[in-house]
This record gives sequence, structure tokens and C-alpha cells, in this order.
Amino acid sequence: MERIGIIDIGSNSIRLVIIAIKANRAHHLIENLKRTVRLRSGVDQGGLLTQQGIDNAVETVALFAKFCQARQVKRIIAAATAAVRQAANAHVLVERIFQETGIQVQVLSGEEEAYLGYIGLVNSVTETTGLMADLGGGSLKLVGFVDRLNRHSVTLEFGAVSLMEKYSLSDLPQAENLQAFEAFLDESFSQIPWLAEYPRVIGIGGTFRSLARVYRNHVHYVPDLTDGITIPTAKVEELYHLLSTMPLEQRRQVPGLEQARADLIVTGLGIIYRLLKAARSPEVMVSASSIRDGLFFRYLYPRDPILFNVLTHHTNNLIEYHNLDENHLRRVSNLAVTLFDQLAPLHGLGSLERRLLLMASLLHELGVVVSVESLEKHTLYTVLNSRFLGLAHRERVLVAYLAASHDRPFRANLMDYVNHGPLVPEDLDLLKKLTPLLQVAHSLDRSRAGVVTHVKADLSPGRCELKVFGPRKRDLEISDASRHAPAFEQEYGVQLVVLPG
Repeated sequence: MERIGIIDIGSNSIRLVIIAIKANRAHHLIENLKRTVRLRSGVDQGGLLTQQGIDNAVETVALFAKFCQARQVKRIIAAATAAVRQAANAHVLVERIFQETGIQVQVLSGEEEAYLGYIGLVNSVTETTGLMADLGGGSLKLVGFVDRLNRHSVTLEFGAVSLMEKYSLSDLPQAENLQAFEAFLDESFSQIPWLAEYPRVIGIGGTFRSLARVYRNHVHYVPDLTDGITIPTAKVEELYHLLSTMPLEQRRQVPGLEQARADLIVTGLGIIYRLLKAARSPEVMVSASSIRDGLFFRYLYPRDPILFNVLTHHTNNLIEYHNLDENHLRRVSNLAVTLFDQLAPLHGLGSLERRLLLMASLLHELGVVVSVESLEKHTLYTVLNSRFLGLAHRERVLVAYLAASHDRPFRANLMDYVNHGPLVPEDLDLLKKLTPLLQVAHSLDRSRAGVVTHVKADLSPGRCELKVFGPRKRDLEISDASRHAPAFEQEYGVQLVVLPG
């Protein structure tokens, strides 16, 4: 198994991720470290990185290099962004890092940085069209994409750190400073005519992740996840105005806000809010992807780093990395969607619900990575919390509860996600409709021997006759599937009879 390290030298912080890669290219994030360095603040009036800033950055990279050595990392990829790119003495930092660690740092141009952020994003979300906003300490990268292809791109050479310093927004902001800050943003965004052409803004970077954490605490939102969360523009405005009335010490006590970002948060939220207004976007989706993901996918697939299908890739990756019984999972998913298609007159559901059933079928045993005891609980947790990219929160929660219910209904704390999360009351009925289909499909491969190859459902008034076909005896599977007949009848109002075909 290979391990690679990716070091991201940003304007606000330096990050290290370590990713384990198996021979089949299945991969798993095993380390994610961050050290706040504020390189952008370590720039003097002449545009030079200060000696202290350089020393801090070199010390951090050297520390990460030693950590990589201890974790048996054989290859390190390092890239620097706006603070280094904009410094006249960037070469001094790059040369010192190489001399002291042997690591060659690539200083990314604004276009390269935007492109890597775009790769990371389109490989992490199922949105095919949108406006990516990658907000760093020293720059803001905007990429408009259509059908997952880059159509517009611009890098603005300002970020949360640089504008915080320019307009003195670290502590309690003065009204005139806030007005000048907002006027500057509005003027900057007005120069980009294509901002409002995209249906949704998708934000990446530390400031967006901070927004997500503060928002979740502010409204008591569940699940406690950043990736895929959607925040209304009105809530961004509310939090921006709320935090801008607080002095720095009070902001440091705000639930969900990192101490190291308390001085930046007003500037960051101001940039996000004015961007949303300029783009006329009613909401922002936050993605946990980053240029580190772009660097990783470019390493993993150098010829073409854009994934063909995001959900398929991340689903297969989980199955293959954790050595799940892929043949069993594929058989169950095939049977489940076959039942879904044949029983369309009963459930009346569409393609979105079919996809949820397919995903739950493929992930219904993910909890075995914890334990087969209390598998339902562990499956719910692992589907909700694994680095499984591409699902919005409503979809992820529904898939998690459906997967956890593959043998019997599992509904622990479900109402929390209706009252404080992304589900709506109608989703309870949706889970009731889909659960019997997954349960029957799972039972039809109960022995994991593949004895059931296909099924045929015949519907008549008050009765569903399910004929089960296969080359060998299927008594165990028929008997186990029949266990779910009462639940099937309760939900669909027809008697389920499972017979050999």
C-alpha cells in the first residue's frame, strides 16, 4: 500500500493530508493536520515575506516532513498559494524549504490554483452546473462550470486575511470601515458579468467550513457535517451582521468558531455574503473539498483527473478500500432496483428515490468496519460520517437510515433530522416505502451464494406474487424474504407471496 502526503501552504494556514492508496487505487484519508501560520500577515509594506513568516513556514513544513517520515510516506506533493505567489521574495521561502527538507514546493499561479480547486470540487459533488468560490486568506478563486466543464474562471487577489488587514476588521469593526469594505466588494464583483449565470454557489476553503460550523451551532442543525450542507443567504447575512457587532473576545466564544479564525470571520462572511448577493444566489452549498483534493486526483489520474461519475467512484472506493463483500452488495442492489422498477405502480416513486435505494443497497453493510454486532447502528454512523462525497445532506441521511434498515426498520433519533436537519415530514413516508424493497432484496441473497439471479413481480388486486429464479435451490432465500411480507403488506396494502420461479 502506498502513502502520499500533500502539503498545502496557504495564506492563513499550512495543511498536511496523508492518503493511503491500495494497489487497486482505492484510497483513504488517514491524516489531516493544520497549523495556523498567517503567511499573508507575514508580508511587509514592500510586499516581501518577513523573516519571521519564512521561519514559521519552514519550521512547519519541516515538522510535517518528519511526520510523513514517521508515517512511512514515500512521496510528498507540496504547493503554495496566494501569499507566496504575491511575495516578491517567494523564491527565498521555496529555496529554504528545499534545502532544509528536500521538498520541492510548486508555487501555483492564480489560474492553476483555481483549476485545482475546480478539480477537487467537481470530483466531490454531484452538482453538474454551478459557481465554485474558493476563498483563501489572500485570494478568491471563482469558477463557473456547466456539465462539470470549466466555462468561466477568475482569480481575485484578495482574501479574508488581506481584506481584514486593509479595512481593520479583526476586532469590533467601525461602521465606516465596514461600509468601505462592502463597497469595495460590490465594485469588484460588478466587474464579473457572468456571476449570476449559475444556479448555485458552492463554497470551498476554511472560511466556508467555519461558516458551516457556526451555522450548525446557531440553528442546532443535525447532522454535524460540513460537506454538502446548504445555508440560505438570509442566514449568511444574519450571521455576518451578528458577528460584526461583537468584539474579538466575544467572537472567540461563539460556538463552532475556531479561536484562530475569530479575527477573520467577519471579513470572510462579508465576502461570502456580498458574493451571494452579486450572484443573486438564494443559498450556498459548502463542500469540504479543496485544492488538496485537486492535487490528489491529478496524482492518481494524471491523464484525466476528472472523474467520470462522482457517486460511482466514491461508492466503489468505500467498498474496495474496506474489503466489503462486493459481489453480495451488487446482487442486493440489482435485486432492489429490479423490485423498484417492477413495483412502480405500487410506490409511484421516481429516479431520485431509485438512486437512494441503489446507494443504500450498496452501503448497507458498511457498518461491518466497526462490528457486526449492532450492525444497524454502526451502518447509520459510518454512512453519515465516512468521507463519502457527492451526496447532499438530505440524501445522505435518507441513505444512512435506509441502509441501516436492511433487515429490520432502524429509526433511532430520526425525528431529530426532521426537526433540526434536512429532512421533511414526507421523508418518513419515503423511508417506509423503500425499506421493504431493500429488506426483500437483502433476503434474496441471504446465503451470499448468488442462488437468486432474477425476480418477476406479478401484481393483481390485493396481491403481489414475487417469483424468484435461479439455478439452485432457493428455499432459504424464499423463506427469509417471506419474513418481510407483513411489513410489505402494511405499507403497500397488498399481500406479498414469494414463490420459486
